[in-house]
Amino acid sequence: MRQDIGTSFQTKEVVDLYLYRPPYPQRIYDLIIDQSPSMDRILDLGCGHGKIARPMSQHFSSVTAVDPSANMITLGKSLEFGTEPNLEWVKSYAETAPLTGQYDTVVAALSIHWMNHEVLFAKLAKHLKTNHLFAVIEGDGAHKPPWESDWQAFLAKWIPKLTGKPFHTSTDWPFWNKYLDYVEVKQTHKVVSEPFYQSIEDFILCQHSRDTFAISKLGNDLGNFDKELWELLSPFANANGELEFQSLTKLTTVTV
Repeated sequence: MRQDIGTSFQTKEVVDLYLYRPPYPQRIYDLIIDQSPSMDRILDLGCGHGKIARPMSQHFSSVTAVDPSANMITLGKSLEFGTEPNLEWVKSYAETAPLTGQYDTVVAALSIHWMNHEVLFAKLAKHLKTNHLFAVIEGDGAHKPPWESDWQAFLAKWIPKLTGKPFHTSTDWPFWNKYLDYVEVKQTHKVVSEPFYQSIEDFILCQHSRDTFAISKLGNDLGNFDKELWELLSPFANANGELEFQSLTKLTTVTV
């Protein structure tokens, strides 16, 4: 895949909205820690603002967090555990990151889908211990919320409008599974979070942290997009104007 795909994640406009994304369930972090062969070295590819790397700095002796976005790294350093002495931030694409030595554990979230897998896995093969853990983490959106059917209709309208491509659900879009051609799947864990509460305003801002719905990509359609989404969600808000939902996060462990 081309490395220029998903460049909106390098813009401050999108990065600043990342804090509106729901957190991963604690169980996801526990699974990585429990299944890692050692608490020595962990590599986080496409780390963003360190959603995984920063907490892992409290458990691993050495954490290397790689991301091509200077804005993401700046945000990560400003957050909890972002300046730990055992956490090294590296501004680079995963495929060209200056890696040294070998890692016990490698993690990647949705960023794995944007990478050139042929190049990436050939590179990683030289930097992984024999009994390594490679964990892919996916999912921080609302899981089967009460507005699910309306949301799918909303996506089916707006995604083709903005991208010129057909709408696919996350389960029927081959793009999401291309990396599996280069690895051997060991286990898959699906974890549903505790209830999460978010205002409608913040939920909409969260959508603008996603590449397809970046504010700059919406352009003159921004007002209509936000208005339609507000009207869709309003009937489901509680007395405090908040939406209640859970997220489903999938952790797939593989061997490279």
